[in-house]
Amino acid sequence: MISIERVQSFLAVVEAGGFREATKRIGISQSAITQHVKQLEEDLHAKLIERSNAGCSLTPEGRIFFPVAEDLVRLANKASTLFEREELGVGASSNTGIYLLQPYIKKYRESCRFPLNISIANNDAVARSLESFDIDVAVVETWDSRPGFTAKLWRTEELVLIVPNDHPWASLDFVRPEQLEDQVLIGGEAGSGTGRTLRRYLGGTADRIGVSLQLGSTAAVKQAVQAGLGISVVMKASVTNEAGLKLFSIVPFAGEPPRKELYIVYREGTEQRAPLSSFLKTLETETF
Repeated sequence: MISIERVQSFLAVVEAGGFREATKRIGISQSAITQHVKQLEEDLHAKLIERSNAGCSLTPEGRIFFPVAEDLVRLANKASTLFEREELGVGASSNTGIYLLQPYIKKYRESCRFPLNISIANNDAVARSLESFDIDVAVVETWDSRPGFTAKLWRTEELVLIVPNDHPWASLDFVRPEQLEDQVLIGGEAGSGTGRTLRRYLGGTADRIGVSLQLGSTAAVKQAVQAGLGISVVMKASVTNEAGLKLFSIVPFAGEPPRKELYIVYREGTEQRAPLSSFLKTLETETF
């Protein structure tokens, strides 16, 4: 087991440029720092620091370990205050954070004394932020059931087809699943869960649908459809504003439409923290 104290001593030596200088950084004796680094090298079965009369320098193994050591200490510092902080860090996948979550954030800030910071990124980036303690809770469009986290279904959102106003389907009241066969859709953000939802909804037909112009965001997809570059499938909530402006045509699916699942995810055992508990209550009891 790698000791964080030993890792801190290693970083102090590297950043200060020597063992003697490192004592001023972390306030322990030079002999203790020397012993920490020696024990760390034994733990890793690798020499990390080259000692010479000219000073200290990193070995090739030390250069590889250095960024890992920084991450270890950063995570340890965050973990040590995990249950003490009153500030709540929320991460949201792009569509969720932009088109759905804002009224809930407003309600939380109005009703709770705890400060809240929100970051919006793609689904994978939000998951990484949750794992690295950068945020306390994630509201995402997909989750892979990794251990150590609690994931709850928050809500489902209807998907619709959007087409240019001069497209043959623009006047349709609805589109049937089989009509999408052999069509090419403009793609949005990778990993957003739209493709997975469509595969579940369309079954084998999904294999006969192409994707072009993987644009990275719903906003870019809407602009592309408006420009006549193709058709796409998006969350209905993401085109509410455009519906009245008639920038493109919104065509619902026939019958029961495909619905994207959205999840609330947090570390197991942290839901009793007052800031997180209040936020979860806001998401679960308010309707917008």
